[in-house]
Amino acid sequence: SSSSSSSSSLRAVYNASWDGMDDSSNGDDADGGREDEEEMRVRVSALGYAGALLLNVALGTLFCWSFYLIPLEAHLGVGRAMLSSVFSLSTIATVCAMSFAGPVVYARWAPTRLAVGSALLAACGLWTASFAVPLRAVWPLFLGYGLMFGFASGLGYGLSVQMSSYAPLKSGLATGLVTSARAFGAFIFAPLVKQAIIAHGPQFAIHQLGTYIAASAVPIFLLFNGSGLKRPLAKRRSTSSVTLEEMERDIKLKPLVRLLWLCMATGLFSGLMVMAHGATLLSSRGISAQMLVIGGISIVSAMTTVGRILGGWLCDRVPPKRVLVFTPLLAVGPLIWAAMDKTSIIAGELSLAAAGLVYGMFASTIPVEVRRVAGAGDFARTYGRIFTAWGLAGLAAPYLAGVFYDCYGDYTLALIVAAVLSVTSALLAQLLESPRKAAREQLANEESRAETAARLGERFIDCTKTTEND
Repeated sequence: SSSSSSSSSLRAVYNASWDGMDDSSNGDDADGGREDEEEMRVRVSALGYAGALLLNVALGTLFCWSFYLIPLEAHLGVGRAMLSSVFSLSTIATVCAMSFAGPVVYARWAPTRLAVGSALLAACGLWTASFAVPLRAVWPLFLGYGLMFGFASGLGYGLSVQMSSYAPLKSGLATGLVTSARAFGAFIFAPLVKQAIIAHGPQFAIHQLGTYIAASAVPIFLLFNGSGLKRPLAKRRSTSSVTLEEMERDIKLKPLVRLLWLCMATGLFSGLMVMAHGATLLSSRGISAQMLVIGGISIVSAMTTVGRILGGWLCDRVPPKRVLVFTPLLAVGPLIWAAMDKTSIIAGELSLAAAGLVYGMFASTIPVEVRRVAGAGDFARTYGRIFTAWGLAGLAAPYLAGVFYDCYGDYTLALIVAAVLSVTSALLAQLLESPRKAAREQLANEESRAETAARLGERFIDCTKTTEND
């Protein structure tokens, strides 16, 4: 029947995908058994997704750095600029792990080894950083927190995003949840870190956090090991020879990668700016120090988390391209209002909320779009290239906002620039290829290959799965 043929075709394509699992059973009599086995495989692989959530929560504590600044200044006798450079180095290390080291190790090592290795590297980095206080030196912070913890955070984040395809949820929502777990980690560990600093000092707090992350490696190992994912998640590409299919894919992906890179760099500017200057943006409008914590940090954290989940949820219902088009426009109005009204606290808080929401939506929508255009096998390599835009914007946005403030004494120009870049991001996203056009081009390409094979007297097997050939 057509339904059994369609089901068999779907399973054949799934088994041929880069999921590290095999299904060698044949015959229609085994359909029921294979369906039960498929359900079991989905349930088991969901354990790996749960492990990815836990890993991202643990590594998200990288963003608790601001709690250590003032205590470390007092203990080490160094300036704020020196200590701020530690977190800047961690940002660079995160980008290097995601963009350069990640595509290599994701194609060589199984997820379990990578997940446990990332957690243990982060723990060792924190233990190393804790020696800064007794040694009265900053180099343990740069080595442990900046390099080791930052690199582990990027490696684990890239792995977690790839694990979204194994979740018992739709791809968009699964990606949104796994990216929001990163922000949630900093949120739930912040009170523990703050209390540890007050009670025992920064050395104890940093060392204790490393112990927590090391302990989390045990359940992370059990969850990933129980997932049944024994193969690397990414495809290993030959360095000596490139196939025709890989060349065609690279040619097609090159302009899309450039567009997504520019779209991400311009769209994240407002969010990254308010994350670095949100508190001072509100304080310049006369908000009290007590309300500053509630109105600044809480707003950005909450809206970033909501945006990650909302962006993924929307990608399951509309094409990611549409989400990327209207998402940056959400921040334009509030940013302009805050720029025009320099004293309104409501305008300042609304601009923070909108920028945080946009940042979160980009964090989940970009990976979904990359997975759509690049596929699971090339996701790590393609997303790694685009992720460098986050690193560049993360360094440039806070710096430029500070320069504008030093020159003019307020954030008016910075807010206007952020609004203009948000509009630019939306216009760039409009140039992305639509899913329908991509499907038509793929179908036309397969038909052309089939006709060529027929003329040459060769057999052509169509392995695609589209609504037109069901």
